[in-house]
Amino acid sequence: MLPDALLSLSEEQRRRVASILVLIAAVDGTLVREEMAAIEAAMGAMMLHPESREEVRQLLTEPPELEAVLESMEPAAIRLALRDGALLASSDGDYDDKELWILRKISAAGGLSEKELSEILDWVSSKWRVAAQGRSIIATPMPGDEDIL
Repeated sequence: MLPDALLSLSEEQRRRVASILVLIAAVDGTLVREEMAAIEAAMGAMMLHPESREEVRQLLTEPPELEAVLESMEPAAIRLALRDGALLASSDGDYDDKELWILRKISAAGGLSEKELSEILDWVSSKWRVAAQGRSIIATPMPGDEDIL
């Protein structure tokens, strides 16, 4: 809901970021409702054109190769894909080993260190806490909030 650096990227780069999100969601072999909702929300926040959104949805059945997508991305787009990918990977409750593997690959492609990747994963945890706090303030908790707070 706040302005985001993704909006400064070209439509093509934003579509590639969305493609990376699909790869992260698909890497563990199971697409869950939370991941699908996160991808749809991300495409909306990126203001992807409806045709681009449909192209991205088609990737759910046949995801592209990670390296092929990464090699055509700008560094800023890769780093934003890492940030949003870490959020997406956490949406089903925890990180699968395959999700961590792909996040490491994306991080390396973006020129980030293992320490910086760890900082991103810590940031994701803090986002979950802030969201749980917001729900607590308005007395509308979700299952699991008690474990976060």
